[in-house]
Amino acid sequence: MTLVPTWPRRLIWLGVVLCLTSAVQADGTCEPAYFTAGDYQKRQLSVSTASSSATLKTSSAIESAPATSTSSLVVISPLINGESANQGQVVCRYTTNTADKVLNYYTCTALADRYGISVDVFFQLNPIVKTDCSNLRRNTDYCVRGFIEPLRAWDRKCGPKNGNATCLGTQFQCCNADTFTCGNSLEDCADGTCYEGACAGETIFTTNGDCGRNHGYKRCAGRWGDCCNSVGRCGTGPDFCSYGECQLGNCSIPELVPMPETMFSMRPFTDTTSAMDLGSSTTSTPLSTTTAVRGTTTTTKPPTTSISGYDSLPSCGKTCFNNMLGQYSALGCAAGDAYCLCNHPDFSNGLRDCSNGACGTSVGSTVISVGSAYCSTAFATHTTTATGFAALASCGQTCFDNMVAQYSALGCSQPNAACLCKNQDFGNGIRDCSNGACGTDAARPVISYGSSYCASATAGH
Repeated sequence: MTLVPTWPRRLIWLGVVLCLTSAVQADGTCEPAYFTAGDYQKRQLSVSTASSSATLKTSSAIESAPATSTSSLVVISPLINGESANQGQVVCRYTTNTADKVLNYYTCTALADRYGISVDVFFQLNPIVKTDCSNLRRNTDYCVRGFIEPLRAWDRKCGPKNGNATCLGTQFQCCNADTFTCGNSLEDCADGTCYEGACAGETIFTTNGDCGRNHGYKRCAGRWGDCCNSVGRCGTGPDFCSYGECQLGNCSIPELVPMPETMFSMRPFTDTTSAMDLGSSTTSTPLSTTTAVRGTTTTTKPPTTSISGYDSLPSCGKTCFNNMLGQYSALGCAAGDAYCLCNHPDFSNGLRDCSNGACGTSVGSTVISVGSAYCSTAFATHTTTATGFAALASCGQTCFDNMVAQYSALGCSQPNAACLCKNQDFGNGIRDCSNGACGTDAARPVISYGSSYCASATAGH
């Protein structure tokens, strides 16, 4: 029998396999992909261009898809490399994508809230976005962390004399306020000398000795001393740090102690009193004749007003609180008289402004709350204290009598203390009249007497 060689047999089987393979059809599980021109764009290198609506610069605008494309266009907004950024450019450090976002008027606000920035900052970081968010695009990156590249003092010239160039980010990071050059020494970076840079800076610590409420609540430090006096100058010693003189800093605050029991006699207001007009410098004209009862002999003991929550305040808050307590003289009060202090709007206003300026608004709100609690306690526990009408200067007695005589203008049918004291113009009038007619020093006991008069009337009404 003749045998067929092995290799021809293999060729025959190979031909059969090829025929069978050519007859098989694809089942559609791996279909080929077809791409339309413009479906995808490569990321472009950022090109700095001037913004048409602001002095800020940003990278090149997002490219638009061809009008004939109906596919979803994926566009990635370019990021500017901080190392090569020029002044005014956006240096973006983090982005978010709008792939899963519903785009409408509120989307910009939602993105800003999500990443803890303001809407204004969002627009600064994304200057191509319109203020009504109408040109936001899907599947697009937008910057939510970054900053505007400042003018950096690469030549070491900084501060307001040099275009407000900053030392931050350069080799020498502290701007010396004396020379307005960048440096790295302890002196350059010291509070009171460092204008800006790697330090608290001039917005917190004065660099010219001006401080306090009239100068943005700037603090004193370093060569300027550690106390800000009542006229807003830094220094050390009693003229700057003493109680009643110091408004900010390392103020000397004496321990508050309870005032002793006081016996006083209020002038019997049963006589006929002629109210004198202090408005004229040449004549005194009687306004009206009234009869009223001022008060009777009283024994009182003013309570000590504690400061709930004071111990938990940060040092800046305690300093502000102590400073306002130290302003008792300027507010027309005796030392430690919480009731008198809290009746003066400048006490709470000063505490608010100081704490917001020195501690920031988040901490300042806590200090303000402690101040409110302090005053609530003072009002709730107040009992009458007075110097006595007879001990007042004649100008003070006249001021008090004049305000009582104005009962009709104050909305009262008769000179009734409870009615008079309901109108804040009564107390304000006593304060303004006595300060003007007697001077601030002699006016303090008049104001204190007026406060006690109203406290007694309110308590007994």
